[in-house]
Amino acid sequence: MSASLETYLVKLYLDRDARRVFLADPRAAAVAEGLAEPDVAALERIDREGLEMAARSFALKRQAQRARCRWARLLSRWRAWRARRTEGGGD
Repeated sequence: MSASLETYLVKLYLDRDARRVFLADPRAAAVAEGLAEPDVAALERIDREGLEMAARSFALKRQAQRARCRWARLLSRWRAWRARRTEGGGD
């Protein structure tokens, strides 16, 4: 698998609009990306349902990661606030 094909697959997993264009006409979309003929041919045979399923899975994982990061930041701020209160004799 070429690096340009791998890069394009990442784009398809992450970019809903690029995926729509690709699914409408895989050959034209792959050629427009400048991929080599063997890569274009491979993309024409791609499992479309699998592509959509993987894209949804990655989106859910990114969403969960953002939520975890948000809670981690809040917890960190609370701990810092709590430490300041304890140091200052606020308890």
